[in-house]
Amino acid sequence: KASPSKGVIRDDFDPARIAAIYKHYASAISVLTDEKYFQGSFNFLPIVSQIAPQPILCKDFIIDPYQIYLARYYQADACLLMLSVLDDDQYRQLAAVAHSLEMGVLTEVSNEEEQERAIALGAKVVGINNRDLRDLSIDLNRTRELAPKLGHNVTVISESGINTYAQVRELSHFANGFLIGSALMAHDDLHAAVRR
Repeated sequence: KASPSKGVIRDDFDPARIAAIYKHYASAISVLTDEKYFQGSFNFLPIVSQIAPQPILCKDFIIDPYQIYLARYYQADACLLMLSVLDDDQYRQLAAVAHSLEMGVLTEVSNEEEQERAIALGAKVVGINNRDLRDLSIDLNRTRELAPKLGHNVTVISESGINTYAQVRELSHFANGFLIGSALMAHDDLHAAVRR
């Protein structure tokens, strides 16, 4: 619905309608639950879960186990853990809670130091954020540079700044999947945008 870098992206935000479109194309569906910066809600999770059979990711600034319990209660199948806001002990604690609830973890990195930590922490699914969270700029080279260092036993997801099919095709040499949000939400014809 919204983001810190773009403000409100989609006025006619209807999670049920969006899920009904995404379910035909996506491998998983990311649902923003952060209210302050993204106008998200935990209430969106069960709406999407009832419509789409895919795994549902709770995308939030998770810093407390309570948020993971809440995500699971609201039917999320996985959660995002950002190494930019967590130290190693916090990450281990939160990942253990998620795994105890049979939830997957998408571990987000945005630089080489975080990428090395992700490997040391045994992360199996790593999201490379192409957005610099300090100045909100985008650099798709981040995926190109960090992905090869993660190894073949890690599933790599390229996040942020992906706007065209050409970018997806080119980055697919480095990533197993893509987390695409605002580029789709900004389109008037969401169905056509997702299909492309």
